[in-house]
Amino acid sequence: MKHKWIIIAFGLLTVINLSALGTFVYYRGSRSAVTDCPVNKTVNHSCYLKQHLEMTDEQTSKVDEAEKIFHPVTESLALKMKEKRIELVGELMKESADSTRIENILKQVDSLQASMQRQIVHLLLHEKGVLTSPQQEKFFSIVLGQLCMEIDSIKQTQCQKYKSQ
Repeated sequence: MKHKWIIIAFGLLTVINLSALGTFVYYRGSRSAVTDCPVNKTVNHSCYLKQHLEMTDEQTSKVDEAEKIFHPVTESLALKMKEKRIELVGELMKESADSTRIENILKQVDSLQASMQRQIVHLLLHEKGVLTSPQQEKFFSIVLGQLCMEIDSIKQTQCQKYKSQ
């Protein structure tokens, strides 16, 4: 019985970590120290990229078009994942939690997370196609740098050393 709960806890922690990764990549461009973006608007992803990668207006327009398609899909997936996690916690809180139900909820969360990851990769590939080679290198350096910063702060690793590989 104890072994079963350890596996469930491990699965839950894995899902949470993958969700954090997906959420990070999703919101990677929403914060920026650069102030050239319009003040009346939340700093958007294409504005962030335009400033940091010196994109042309045409490139920015193409990224904006992809964002208009990407965000509604990922926001819907994120909402569904939150609902499933709430459902999971509700089941875990029960006096006698149903392990079959927990496993089914975890599978649903896994499926939603996989869909989110696919959407993120699809967007990254689209953005890569819009960028020049030097811009691509800087773009993926920024993405990797952000991921490493999160990993290093959590696990005290030295992820940054892998940037050049």
